[in-house]
Amino acid sequence: MIIFRTDASVKTGFGHLRRSTYLASLLKNKTDILFCISSSSDKIVNRYLAERKWSYCRLKELNQAVPSSVKSVVFDLRYFSDEDIQLIHQAKTNNWTTVQVTDLGLNQQEVDYTIDAAVDKMFPYGKDKKVLDGPDYAILHHKFRHFHKVKRKYRKKIKKVFICFGGAVEYRKLRKMIDLSSRHRWEIKIAPGFYLKRSAQETLRRIYPGILFVGKTESLARPFFEADVALIGPGIAAYEAAAAGTPALYFYYHNQQKFIANSLEKKEIGLEIANIDDLLHVNLVEKMNALTLEKRIDMGGKAKQLVDARGVYRIIDFFEQHKII
Repeated sequence: MIIFRTDASVKTGFGHLRRSTYLASLLKNKTDILFCISSSSDKIVNRYLAERKWSYCRLKELNQAVPSSVKSVVFDLRYFSDEDIQLIHQAKTNNWTTVQVTDLGLNQQEVDYTIDAAVDKMFPYGKDKKVLDGPDYAILHHKFRHFHKVKRKYRKKIKKVFICFGGAVEYRKLRKMIDLSSRHRWEIKIAPGFYLKRSAQETLRRIYPGILFVGKTESLARPFFEADVALIGPGIAAYEAAAAGTPALYFYYHNQQKFIANSLEKKEIGLEIANIDDLLHVNLVEKMNALTLEKRIDMGGKAKQLVDARGVYRIIDFFEQHKII
């Protein structure tokens, strides 16, 4: 059995839970899976796991009664609590293999293996750390591998814009971006996230006729591939856009995301724009006009070279070779 210790919230976003459940979906035929969430996890997290028929428990429950078949623990968390540190120590005592999925070298823990897909690290790893390092290990849905292979045709003028600010995007911030984009003749499609209520989506459709929302799906590969430009937060979405060969404009929430946006801009696959709270001060048309056809073709090609969407298969091979499953 593998335990996936992960969580999601408005504060930490949904990326950690999304990538953990996807990795787990490719491992469930090889081993039993148990998700472990914090006691403070909200109803949306519970519903997300229940709808996908995942077995899950609370962290306190796990510390009180650990299944005897546990072989390894995968941690994918933004923050580690004292209980999480206790679980790491418990794993060492029980000779379970421990794996940490993280970004930028943040919150490094004393685990056996680390998976970090970041291009650059805010906090580099020591030489003794065993790290699966770089975009080759980005955990993306298998449909991105399909669209990565498809030869793209880039339009002369930008027509389709995809907005993806993450699973925990706030209504007011999303509305600001829609308002900024809807003043132009672009076809706008939006990933609404997990916390945007249906009533809020209906309100936005009424205010901005013609906008489209992505329905329930496990993969955003097609919306990313069909877009000429993606307006995104530089988290998992940045790798998804890159795998599809879609140039991106990065709007960050905090300094860590700004660091990621800057790293990706240096790779010439997207442009760092602004803090998401400064949307109204951004000349979006000017930024879009800078993305000429030649520029977008070049960015899309470099993006596909950086992220090939095979990371999850490399990780599974590693797990099998090192008997983590």
